[in-house]
Amino acid sequence: MVDVLHGGALEAAAWKIKNLPDYEARLERAARRMESVGRGPAALIIYETALMGSGRPVEEVREKVRAFAETFEDDEDEMTIPRASGIMNVEDDSWFFGDEGIRAMTGQLLGQFQHRVTQYNYVDEAEVLKRWADGYDTRLFIRRRIHQTEPIAGVVPGFDLPLIQYLRVAAGGDTVVPTPGIARMLVALGALSEGEASDDYAVLEAAEGLALRLELPAPIAGEILNDLAQENDVVFPEPPVEEAKEPEGGAADEATGEVISTGGTDDEAAKPSPDDRAARRAARANADRGEEPTRVQDPQAKDAPGTKEEEGAKPEAAPPRSGPADAPGSE
Repeated sequence: MVDVLHGGALEAAAWKIKNLPDYEARLERAARRMESVGRGPAALIIYETALMGSGRPVEEVREKVRAFAETFEDDEDEMTIPRASGIMNVEDDSWFFGDEGIRAMTGQLLGQFQHRVTQYNYVDEAEVLKRWADGYDTRLFIRRRIHQTEPIAGVVPGFDLPLIQYLRVAAGGDTVVPTPGIARMLVALGALSEGEASDDYAVLEAAEGLALRLELPAPIAGEILNDLAQENDVVFPEPPVEEAKEPEGGAADEATGEVISTGGTDDEAAKPSPDDRAARRAARANADRGEEPTRVQDPQAKDAPGTKEEEGAKPEAAPPRSGPADAPGSE
């Protein structure tokens, strides 16, 4: 989802980030934070994403997920999507922060992806989740700004674009979660206008385009932007201004605009002196009073002054002589 119309701005933004004095340290921190994202069974990834709909901090949400996993851990029975769904059907709302809406959303998401898994024989649940996150159809629905009609997660009531993006990133997808911090940094970098900062689709588009130009996975680029958003005094370096180039073939004459060709290397060819240039301009101005062209100068001219054509009729060319020896059949 790359916007070619903002290509130049995204190139400049990528240059500013890469030339930060502590860019390497920021990159390392972002990569380290992303190592813990998406760990665990697919069922718990879906559960965590649904809990994010409560608006609580991510640390509190992940603590709830860890508690659920430890409570129902069983070495002989993996935490598959059907098993997690069965547990949640009989447990109370305390596992959903007491929110009945979050509980319903979680159950619907687990059911949607359980149906998706059955369409892939002998494919791991986590792999099915990742295929959905990076699938062409999923990208297409979001690119067209109709995520609510996406046939798996998009049709779940209350599961908005930020939650879909959170699930895609947690599942291993190459994308970002649009946040106010990322939007603010993109505006500061000149990759996004002030009017587009409130548009999650525009933020997502610019962030993915920036990641492409940084040559980084989109989640890591998003973490760098979020890291920058935590600081109030970030000063970005400015790209160097391109110097004006001389016209191709050499420098131009200031008075006439004529391009003076160097011919070979600049060291070998000397520019004409001011007197020479003045003489050239005078010759062009008085061209009608100069010497008349000779026949050597214009060999094709038949009425060139200073030359006279030979008078009289020109002899015609004689036909080739033929004799008995030239007759057909003669040797």
